[in-house]
Amino acid sequence: MPHDLHRRRRAPMGKYFSKSNIRRLDSTIQENLAKFLARLENCRSSGEVIPLTNALRALTSDIITSYSFGTSSGFLSREDYNAPLWEAFYSSLKFGHWFMHIGWLGPLMEALPNKVSASMSPSLASLFRMEDQLDIQIQEILESKSYQDPSNCEKTILHGLFNSDLPDSEKAASRLRQEARLLFLAGTDTTGKITVPSDPTFYVDKLLQSPATTLASIIYRLLSNPSILDRLKDELVNAMPDPDALPTGAQVEHLPCLTAIIQEGLRIQPIATRMTRVAPDEDLHFHTPTKDWVVPKGTPMTMSARLFQRHPDIFPDPTTFKPERWMGNPRLDKYLIGFSKGTRACLG
Repeated sequence: MPHDLHRRRRAPMGKYFSKSNIRRLDSTIQENLAKFLARLENCRSSGEVIPLTNALRALTSDIITSYSFGTSSGFLSREDYNAPLWEAFYSSLKFGHWFMHIGWLGPLMEALPNKVSASMSPSLASLFRMEDQLDIQIQEILESKSYQDPSNCEKTILHGLFNSDLPDSEKAASRLRQEARLLFLAGTDTTGKITVPSDPTFYVDKLLQSPATTLASIIYRLLSNPSILDRLKDELVNAMPDPDALPTGAQVEHLPCLTAIIQEGLRIQPIATRMTRVAPDEDLHFHTPTKDWVVPKGTPMTMSARLFQRHPDIFPDPTTFKPERWMGNPRLDKYLIGFSKGTRACLG
């Protein structure tokens, strides 16, 4: 996507992911966390094994859809956490290379009704139903003109986009369908592993992991390291004297052990994995002690956050989960690129 177009589209969305606006989500986050914890407690009582990653996908989905549309997806209330949808995401992987290399295939799939596409690929039926539901929500916002209410624009992203100063062409339902899709997938089970069949650029441009996968990875590593888990529990007990009251973001964002655990989790399981960049107007000059490199303008460049964040010169013993490496060591912060860097970094 050209830089100017990306900048124009990003601007009205960026404010919704500022720290002050995210803090307004505390009640939504707490409400959904309460549901998630209740499901965990039910599994503990019954001895049932919980599909943790799917449960976390449902949690993050319910939060991001509430923030995007004002209506939750309700996946935490489903017995199976809407498992068919997540299975459809992974089934879509097999289409990724086709869409990357056959330019006309994506527009062709986009032109087909979702019912036809679903009949051609039954394993993806849940994915197409999700896209239909996003279309319905966008149409409801348009027909009700609820985006004209300033209070709605402050609370939900799609209402704000409809009421933004973007040109009308950028606020067409077909265009904002892409933004809705991006918000849902990026906030739930991010693409890269997933190809949206009707939009091949998703596979090409958004090679990411998911917040749910990163959270599941952190939980697994905490359970595998009891001493780290005990230290975290002690910190949380001191910060949350009432164990029955869920904390706000402001209460926990400066806890050193929790912060270090999140940073280490993002290092080992980054959200962004591949980051492609192009300098369209100038050659880039890179100097090393032994050689000078020139990257001609217009040349696509990429790097892997996963490999970079496991470089032993920067992170000794890189495959070991060691949150303490971050504590009292702010110089490492600049090497954490789990959400990418620069003007195309992840909004969230």
